[in-house]
Amino acid sequence: MILKPANKKKWGVPYLGSKSKIIEKIAKYFPNADHFYDLFGGGFAVTHYMITMRQKSFKQFHYNELRPGIPQFIKDAIAGKYNYDVFKPEWISRERFHKEKELNPYIKIIWSFGNRGKTYLFSEDIEKEKRSMHQAVVFDEFDQFMEQAFNLKKWPNKLSVRGRRLFLKRLINKRIDLSRLQRLERLAQLQQLESLERLAQLEQLKPRKPLEFTNVDYRKVEIKPNSVIYCDVPYKGTEGYGNTFNHSDFFDWANEQTNPVFISEYKINDDRFYLLKEFNHMSRLSALGPKKVTERLYGNKKAYDIIEYFRQNKTK
Repeated sequence: MILKPANKKKWGVPYLGSKSKIIEKIAKYFPNADHFYDLFGGGFAVTHYMITMRQKSFKQFHYNELRPGIPQFIKDAIAGKYNYDVFKPEWISRERFHKEKELNPYIKIIWSFGNRGKTYLFSEDIEKEKRSMHQAVVFDEFDQFMEQAFNLKKWPNKLSVRGRRLFLKRLINKRIDLSRLQRLERLAQLQQLESLERLAQLEQLKPRKPLEFTNVDYRKVEIKPNSVIYCDVPYKGTEGYGNTFNHSDFFDWANEQTNPVFISEYKINDDRFYLLKEFNHMSRLSALGPKKVTERLYGNKKAYDIIEYFRQNKTK
């Protein structure tokens, strides 16, 4: 079944720098072609959206991501590996996270703060309580904390794992002990399970067109004629993605392409590329919390010419 659009649809998996919030606006600038390339695919948000909402616009889709293990992680999610019917997520401790994060993309992304893949998801002061809640929601195991804090020894009948999570969240929101309100609100978010539900939704993705996965440097991807290329490159001056990136080399490569290349960045100071659109939204990438940012969509000469052609003909 093809996913239907929704006002608050979240595309792909939780991922640092995901375009899930603005891909609908970005995709309006992509012309139809035989092939669509998402060369810096990250959390699959762009490809997920394009396959779902623009499936008729292209004959084949290509997702590429350099970081080790991520393409297989996405393919596993599409194959249903993270469906609650077959996957019961065990608790990942702080120690296990740091020991295995470079070996296991699921642990690195789902169990890290902000899905950055660097620090553990929970602070030490609430880690023990988060574990108690996790065990109760996933494995129906209630300890002293669950009984004392929530007066819970069992769940209402026939609640799914997701139903248990939402039931507990609603229960926390109804607490009237204002002295504990802020702490309870922090506890209410079982981020690892919310992220897991986003993985599970990818099982609904049933592409009707070929979908190719690659795990290589962008320069090694074979770009076929009559293609659209989208590049969500690491932004200058922002937190790294675990690998160094040479922006100068990339811009030289993008300028040489005979296909239209669309690039997301905060700002590109290179006359070879044209500003196509600005997008204002709230970003959670800042260590200080959400802040308003302006992201921009740029294009090479080929992309600019296509956009201008459509703009001019639209006004006639």
